[in-house]
Amino acid sequence: MRHVFTPWRSRSSLPEEVQAAVRNWAIEHEVGEVSLEPMGELYAVRLNMSADPVPGVYLPASMLEDVQGLLDLLDAALEIYYAELNLNQ
Repeated sequence: MRHVFTPWRSRSSLPEEVQAAVRNWAIEHEVGEVSLEPMGELYAVRLNMSADPVPGVYLPASMLEDVQGLLDLLDAALEIYYAELNLNQ
């Protein structure tokens, strides 16, 4: 299942604690949307409705409910996302 989070709401079956943490992360980092796209046993991360997932960043399905692990992965994804934007300018 695809999980989508904006600062204001979620479309996800994850526990509310996880949803709230991702929404708060989005607010703190000024990210309009976080999407976790299923790819077998992994989830790709897509930020701000980008056409492609953040390259090289995959969340194991077993970590979906690990709040701190998920937030750490989102921090890494955001750094790569911004680096990719800078390369494409």
